[in-house]
Amino acid sequence: MSSGMTVTGPVDRKPTIDELIGVADLERCLAPFVAGSVEGLAVFRDDGPAYAVASQRDGDLTRWETLPPEALSALRRGAERSFGVGDVRFEVRPLFAGADRVAVLVLARGAGPEGTLEVRLIEGVVAVLGQLLQASFAAWVTSEMHLAASEQSHRELTVRNAELQRAVEHLQQLDKLKSNFLATVSHELRTPLTSVIGFSEMLLEGLAGDLGEEQREYVQTILDRGEELLSLITHLLEMSQLEGGAVRLDLRACAVADVVGRALDAVRLGAQQAQLHLHAQTPALPAVVADPEKIQRVLVNLLGNAIKFTGPGGRVVVEACRAPIRRPFQEETLFGEEDPDAVRITVRDTGIGMAPEQLGRIFEAFYQVDAGPTRAHGGAGLGLSIVRNLVVAHGGEVWAESEPGRGTAVHFTLPVASAAAESAA
Repeated sequence: MSSGMTVTGPVDRKPTIDELIGVADLERCLAPFVAGSVEGLAVFRDDGPAYAVASQRDGDLTRWETLPPEALSALRRGAERSFGVGDVRFEVRPLFAGADRVAVLVLARGAGPEGTLEVRLIEGVVAVLGQLLQASFAAWVTSEMHLAASEQSHRELTVRNAELQRAVEHLQQLDKLKSNFLATVSHELRTPLTSVIGFSEMLLEGLAGDLGEEQREYVQTILDRGEELLSLITHLLEMSQLEGGAVRLDLRACAVADVVGRALDAVRLGAQQAQLHLHAQTPALPAVVADPEKIQRVLVNLLGNAIKFTGPGGRVVVEACRAPIRRPFQEETLFGEEDPDAVRITVRDTGIGMAPEQLGRIFEAFYQVDAGPTRAHGGAGLGLSIVRNLVVAHGGEVWAESEPGRGTAVHFTLPVASAAAESAA
């Protein structure tokens, strides 16, 4: 009995009855039909021994296996609808899953005249099992198709991952070549540039004779541009060292106020020339574990940016307070724990601010907020990238907050020194 169902797509094999229905379930399904002159019911695999048996009289589940070989062969083939062996008569019907035969149903009864009850009984059993098998077959097809689709997706993902891995390795090689190139070029440029700067200073000091006013302006321009180029080369060299892991930190317990004070001294002249108010708010705080020179470098970069993008009369302030080492709230994990043993340092200005779409990229190397052909501010876009790398190397985190026209605040955290380290310092 077949429903005419055909399988298309990734399922290209015939299921076995074992995959469609369990033995215990099948025997429970057969047992109610064994009654009267019916000795038993059995289901034979399409190409194997009896799969399930329901016997009324003696419960002998092996009697089906003791039939003559020709009878067993006939049962398994389902070639005949009815035949007798000794005093037993067998009614045989095939069972289908989809369009494929998966088993043979056999009813055993006495060898008397053929009656309609047993024939109707086996047809009823076939109908019940047919519905059960077709439902199981539909579920099996769905499972097989899902499995095939999953395997195909897995194969595609494996291929894609291999391609991505090769691409990543290639990009890593290119990045390493870039860093090595930058380091080499930066190092080679520093020596002649240092000579240009040195001789310019000597000329301005009059070591080669007196200069006229116009000559002094020319030499001063050479000196200024040389120092700008040296700063750019220094940034490139520092960036390549950070990316290559070549920077070593001299970590020790240090006072936040001292580091902030030295950074303010380094930029105070620039702030005065820009007509800005520059001050710090650093209350009594525990020492932090840091390389003071590197953190001073971080602060000088942040202060330099703040001064550059703040107009005359504006304010630039450095603040410090106890805080956990963590990102802003929206970036925390749901079950993240705060570590209170940290100091947060903030450089805040009243400058032009940034749009949200710019804020997420300011720590990328070479990214510039003012990147148009008419931009008013110079720079290579490396300062904040260096800041991020140095802070992360200290085990801290860095992020920024800003609104257009209302200024910018850049925060970073540093771990607090232990009591023993602080006393040793």
